[in-house]
Amino acid sequence: MPAQPLSALFFAFRVILVCLVYSVCGKAQSLPHSDTLCRPVDLAHVGMIDYIFGHTGVHFSDTKPVSPDSLPLFNYDLPSKRYQHFLAPYRVNQQTILRFLLTNSSDSIQSVYFCPGFLVDSIRLYKQPLPASADNLPIPPSRPVALPDSLPDNPDSLGYRKITLQPHQAAIYYAVLSFIKASSNSITPSLTKSSYIREGIILQHKNTTNIDVITNLFAGIMLMMIFYAVSEYLQSGKPEFLYYIGYSVCISILLFLKATLHQTATAFNFFFESFLDNIIFSVGYICYIIFHRKFLETHKYYKGLDRFLFWGAIVITAMMLAYVVFYYGSPDFIIANNIETATKIVLLLISAIFIIKGLRYRVPLMNYIVLGNISLCLLSIISQVMIMTNFKVVKSVSVLNLALFYYEAGITIELLFFLFALTYKNKLEIISSIQKEEKLKLETQRKEMEKQVAVLAAKQDERNRISVDMHDELGSGVTAIRLMSEIVKSKMKQDTLPEIEKISNSANELLNKMNTIIWTMTSSNDTVENLIAYIRSYAVEFFENTTIDCHFSMPAAPPSREISGERRRNIFLSVKEALNNVLKHSQSTTVKIRITVDEQLIIEIQDDGVGINMEKLRKFGNGLNNMKKRMASINGQFNIENNNGTRTTFCLQL
Repeated sequence: MPAQPLSALFFAFRVILVCLVYSVCGKAQSLPHSDTLCRPVDLAHVGMIDYIFGHTGVHFSDTKPVSPDSLPLFNYDLPSKRYQHFLAPYRVNQQTILRFLLTNSSDSIQSVYFCPGFLVDSIRLYKQPLPASADNLPIPPSRPVALPDSLPDNPDSLGYRKITLQPHQAAIYYAVLSFIKASSNSITPSLTKSSYIREGIILQHKNTTNIDVITNLFAGIMLMMIFYAVSEYLQSGKPEFLYYIGYSVCISILLFLKATLHQTATAFNFFFESFLDNIIFSVGYICYIIFHRKFLETHKYYKGLDRFLFWGAIVITAMMLAYVVFYYGSPDFIIANNIETATKIVLLLISAIFIIKGLRYRVPLMNYIVLGNISLCLLSIISQVMIMTNFKVVKSVSVLNLALFYYEAGITIELLFFLFALTYKNKLEIISSIQKEEKLKLETQRKEMEKQVAVLAAKQDERNRISVDMHDELGSGVTAIRLMSEIVKSKMKQDTLPEIEKISNSANELLNKMNTIIWTMTSSNDTVENLIAYIRSYAVEFFENTTIDCHFSMPAAPPSREISGERRRNIFLSVKEALNNVLKHSQSTTVKIRITVDEQLIIEIQDDGVGINMEKLRKFGNGLNNMKKRMASINGQFNIENNNGTRTTFCLQL
């Protein structure tokens, strides 16, 4: 919601005419009401534009229409005061009557074009001939007669009427005027030599000031913002940019038409000045209010402010509709004008309250918007002060003396702060988007891990089932074979066949291997503590009926750390291979097994045998290679060396 004094926009466009007229005519004075006739104007000396302020009398009539018989009569004492005057809104309901005296001192017919002022909707001229002598003019003996309308052959000509005087002729002219329904009507009567109005050029009404340059520059900036907002909408699809486009288009059109139609007398300009400008203005700021609600997301973060802006937009819309109804439905312009003025006041109050509320929030996005609005507010106040006081920043002709320049500069600064806010919001959205992506990745990873856990759980269940089946089915069968072979051996005594012994040994070996497989597959054994206990149990049992003494060293309280079945199986089989090598090849009497657990699981097997010939490893080749491969497959390390026997070390990172 913009925080500019919205009445300044209204006045900046309406009273920019004051600056132009002041530069030509000086400071405004009250319009004289006199029943005296003014000094004559000689058409032989009229040039490009001759203002006849001091030669014109004025009268306001509540009678409509004014007829020649109702025209006021005047005496011959002529006022000499120069004046300019913006018509008060209540005068629009009345008809304005101007009178002036023209003479032609030349020997030829003289023609001029009369322009009574700005935004005159209807001009009717009446003529009352007089003798050519300017001394002791007699009282006119007859009533004025209506003159036919004679306009230049130009579309910008509604404010002109042609007047022709014969040589050495004098006449009193009455101009009965009706103004459009606007508050910027002005009475600035002038005469222009007909020869100067040609080739479609009305010299008085062409704006040659810097207003065109500055306004066109600003319109170009607004056009770029429209393109930018369109691209943002096409890329993001956010509806707030549609409302910003609506606001930018309305303000651009308003300023462009103000500069282009400045002081033109065309039917479209009359419609624009009397009605369309207020509609464009209201629609533009309704779009701007909605844009700020969407852009700041007030429905999420500032609920009180959101309700205020919502009802503010509703009130402005209702007042705009009321303006349309009373403009077309009531002949009294005062009602529509009061509604238009009230609309500007309400917008000003909305803007002021928005600034006050916005300053209470310590949010960078809101602060950017508020700072832009404050800048626009201050420059708009400067613009309004310049309009009201006719203050000049510099004495020379300069753009710095144009009140509209400061208002447009304020809008430009507010535009820059809006771009800062938009950049900041885009940054926040990028950060939020990255956070959402990261959250989505984490959620995906979590689901993937849950899936993997579910797969592992299923595998563990399957492993447990297989181990139970093996224990129950195969284990009992192998045990039965072993027992039966032992029974056969006992019955046969000395006559035992070697095959029976082999069957018994094979059954026994198969039973041990099967128990190892079952232990490996059972998920409840997936701990370091269980692994150490199993190695100890196996080693003690392995060397029980041998000549080798087994000494086992382990932590008093092994940590309960998990280790997968695959890693347990490979490290156990590696240790088993190392113990088998000790029994077969070391010729030792003692073997020491020491296990330490920290961040790593370290298993050292030290015997006191003959050691290992590192140059002749053929007989150990397959066993050593198997241990290396097993440890490498679980990212472990294997080392074997001579150290008062043979030392075999297994290291596994937990």
